[in-house]
Amino acid sequence: MRFKLYREHGALNSVPVFNAFEQGLRSLGHEIVSSNEDVAVIWSVLWHGRMAANREIYEKCIKENKPIIIIEVGNLKRNVLWRVCLNHINGLGIFGNTDQLDADRPTKLGVELKPILADRRGEILIATQHESSLQWTGMPTMRAWTENTIAEIKKHTNRRIVVRPHPRSPFPVKIPGVLVDSPRRVPNTYDDFNIFYNYHCVVNYNSGPAVQAAIQGVPIICDSSSLAGELSSNLENIETPILPDRTEWFLKLCHTEWTVDEISQGIPLQRLMPKIIEQIS
Repeated sequence: MRFKLYREHGALNSVPVFNAFEQGLRSLGHEIVSSNEDVAVIWSVLWHGRMAANREIYEKCIKENKPIIIIEVGNLKRNVLWRVCLNHINGLGIFGNTDQLDADRPTKLGVELKPILADRRGEILIATQHESSLQWTGMPTMRAWTENTIAEIKKHTNRRIVVRPHPRSPFPVKIPGVLVDSPRRVPNTYDDFNIFYNYHCVVNYNSGPAVQAAIQGVPIICDSSSLAGELSSNLENIETPILPDRTEWFLKLCHTEWTVDEISQGIPLQRLMPKIIEQIS
């Protein structure tokens, strides 16, 4: 099968991952081409900065029903593990993670599901996300969504609300009675920012904070399109949110992210190939 890697629109940290993906393609007997590909491979669905040009590629593939593989930073170990998915990066995407699951994979990756956190802060955290991402398509401005979410929360609880703007997509937050948690860059990292999840509940639409909070044992409220959508409570129950059993969810999540070495072996690609072939057919 013919693959085109759109390396030129990748983030600065994409080079070794693209190299590994190309190695995996060649090891499985696929062809790397510069045009007329069967499958496109892009870096991220954040239509911003170096990746902005990926939007046209993505939209053209979706319109033509051409498979498009997206490589994206992981939720489990940022800049160590990488999502490799088909057509989308969240719960709307395909990861090949529904069967042939390795029960020991969390241990092999060095990640663990934390127990439900009982001793939590009383406030509610609203974690926003990047407005330029595909994940936010069709949504209002982040400010409007945040204000609407705050108004809805206040119908069901008197708890204090904390808003954490996305570090690379901030907006002015000046709402009476609402606190702001300003992200701070973690020294000596590529693009990590500090965040703590020990809140009564974390509200997020469909990006990383909902997934990470659920792993940390904190109840969440998110959209069904989130990778953590099946664990979500709802705003009506925000005073008494619960996390359902996360065991199977976490195991499947651990099969959405891969090391550079695994990518170079073509392991995530092999999981996606049945769906790629089905889509092309």
